[in-house]
Amino acid sequence: MCTAGDAAIRAIPPQQKITSAPTLQPSTNDVKMVRKAIGLPKMGTSPLPPLSERKQIYLPEFTVALVRTPFLSNRYAQFRVPLNLNKLDMRDYLERAYGVGVVSVRSYVQLQPITRITRDGRNLGAWRRPKSEKRMTVELREPFVWPEEPTDLSPWEKDSWDSGERFQTEMRRDNRQKGDAAEKPNEKVRKAFKEQAEELKKDKEAWRPTWKALGIDFAHKEMANTRGPGLRPPKWMKKP
Repeated sequence: MCTAGDAAIRAIPPQQKITSAPTLQPSTNDVKMVRKAIGLPKMGTSPLPPLSERKQIYLPEFTVALVRTPFLSNRYAQFRVPLNLNKLDMRDYLERAYGVGVVSVRSYVQLQPITRITRDGRNLGAWRRPKSEKRMTVELREPFVWPEEPTDLSPWEKDSWDSGERFQTEMRRDNRQKGDAAEKPNEKVRKAFKEQAEELKKDKEAWRPTWKALGIDFAHKEMANTRGPGLRPPKWMKKP
């Protein structure tokens, strides 16, 4: 009985019959393989070009504010940054602009509470959510210590600022529309009149008419000395 395998072997010529498995013999010629470097950069071994040859990106209208954080370690600093600023921009900004080494950067977006639009000094407008704030906490290579807070704030006119803030607060409170505002007296004017009356009773300051207090007594003397019909001053101007 002849099978298909026997028929295939018989079809092969005698000189082409496979008697044993072929073996690979090592070459006697001394051949060396040389690899050629392709695509290496011109300067250095880094595939990235130097910073001077990279594409420059300018961000002219942005503000990065350093936040005072006494609760953080001296190895960390927190910044208030725009929403479109990422971690790589922050790292490059600190290193290139200020020479500050950065180890890591963490960021988070802080949502603002829902408030109402202020109209006429009252929160009666539509509800809205203010723009969110983005903050980044940077781990520094070298520690940074905040300077001591100044105790004497007179060079910055803090007293004038505080008095102005109090005045504006009182003005807003007084100008606020109330139902019984017309029925209540002006407490400040009442207090001023009371203090002036007490000083007059103690005879600390002698009372004088307004024209004397303003220094126009000379005009009244001239009018009192005038003569002629129709130019006589009233009797109350004449002194005894």
